[in-house]
Amino acid sequence: MTEEMESVRFEKIPRSTHPATAPALAIYETAFPLSEQIPRPKVEERIDSGIYELWVGQREDEVVFMAILYTLQNSDLTLLGYIATHPTARNQGIGSRFFRQVIAALQERDRYLLLEVEVPDEAEPMTQRRYGFYQRLGAKFLQDVRYILPPLSGGEPTEMCLAIAPAYKTPTLGGDRVRQLLCQLFQDLYERPLSDPLLQTCLQNVPETVYLT
Repeated sequence: MTEEMESVRFEKIPRSTHPATAPALAIYETAFPLSEQIPRPKVEERIDSGIYELWVGQREDEVVFMAILYTLQNSDLTLLGYIATHPTARNQGIGSRFFRQVIAALQERDRYLLLEVEVPDEAEPMTQRRYGFYQRLGAKFLQDVRYILPPLSGGEPTEMCLAIAPAYKTPTLGGDRVRQLLCQLFQDLYERPLSDPLLQTCLQNVPETVYLT
């Protein structure tokens, strides 16, 4: 572990008025396209209500990392909604260290991390790096499940993959379980109706047995 990694401390931020919130959300807004961002006032509201867990990584007094977790109700999955590192602190293993710490903490409660990962695109190197990042850390992707992230702040929908980390307790998931998961994400997290055309597109081709590879 490098000295830079060791110097970063992770902390859960209890409220949106905390001094670390604004720089953390600035990293978030820089790292993700507008169509994938939940507007800042909504993020702050969900932090204050306890729906979101905002985590930051700080080096001395500088926020260099952020992550947002969302616990799915009546499920053993916790969504890692967003994870990003300040450009000046990338490629130092900070995200990997946080990822492993979160997984270890969740495993103590028999929970798993659910990931939304952009479909890798040769024209967008960042999408390839993110996909490879999760693969290297042992995430298992839900095969043949189409997942379209609805536009959250304008723009176009985004084709995504779903993955679970670490390797799930079963090598497959039933189709009904996956369809229920998709409905929960759209309805509870993104506040879209079950009749949403994007959701219906995702639901119609879910296999009855979904392999995790």
